[in-house]
Amino acid sequence: MTRIPEGVGWTALLTAYGRAQESREAAKLFDDPLASMFVAAVTDVRASGAGKLPRLGPAVDDGSSALWNAFRFYFCERTPFYDQHVLRAVKDGCRQVVLVAAGLDSRAFRLGLPGNVTVFELDQAAVLDFKQSVLDQHEVVPTGSRVPVRVDLLDSWPPALLAAGFDGSQPAIWIAEGLLMYLSSSEAEQLLATVTALSAPGSRFVGEYFSGPWRERDVDASDEQERAAWDLVRQAFRYGPAGVGPAAWLAGHGWTPGQVTTITELGSSHGRPAPAEFARASAPRVWLFDGTFGGGSARKSALRRD
Repeated sequence: MTRIPEGVGWTALLTAYGRAQESREAAKLFDDPLASMFVAAVTDVRASGAGKLPRLGPAVDDGSSALWNAFRFYFCERTPFYDQHVLRAVKDGCRQVVLVAAGLDSRAFRLGLPGNVTVFELDQAAVLDFKQSVLDQHEVVPTGSRVPVRVDLLDSWPPALLAAGFDGSQPAIWIAEGLLMYLSSSEAEQLLATVTALSAPGSRFVGEYFSGPWRERDVDASDEQERAAWDLVRQAFRYGPAGVGPAAWLAGHGWTPGQVTTITELGSSHGRPAPAEFARASAPRVWLFDGTFGGGSARKSALRRD
């Protein structure tokens, strides 16, 4: 029986489900042992070996759902993109990782980060409390320092981050995985302005950017749970920044764009063709991108806006 903890959204749980599936593949893109723990915590079923994961809403572990296959592709292709950027930033000397809307992210545990790296996890209290209960149950500890920061990202959250030990004089890598599409254009602008105000030169920002909305007919839903999930996604998505593209958006806030790619290009690089929901001509383009902050007048302007 599925028991969704109050305040813990489907997005975090479905992402964990996809990561649990990927972690059991012979040629996996990454390994996330904690993902199956989160799935088990809400289904009371722990799959092992070749056993199938139990159904969780639209998520099924038998390949039969076109909708879930598309979701899984998206979740699992973007995961190593963010992993690689975190590891690259740490290798270059960054000692602060900020997971904005962290959800059930496990990078503090599975990337082998050095002991002098601090991972700040920003999310609502209900999400972080559920996550901590599972971590405590399995006695899982991070390799470095992990600091949960219980905030509402639509409120004024910088004071809580600073009180948790974040040092705005030192560079940080900001991970906004699976976040911007849930924000309005003005909310996305405010988010990046706030991040800019908190960022020292050399900081990095990594996120996703949708070129536009999906249409109802873009995905075939085969049963009631799938239709409900697709309706929920379309209603929840607000598609973030205005349609200028990720490079121009970053540059407008004083960041120097770096890598810009698409989810379909990532799939091709891993030998995994994109599902039709991402590959067809009518589908929105989903970019993944990063940028580096140089400081100076852009940060001062952002501070004035705050």
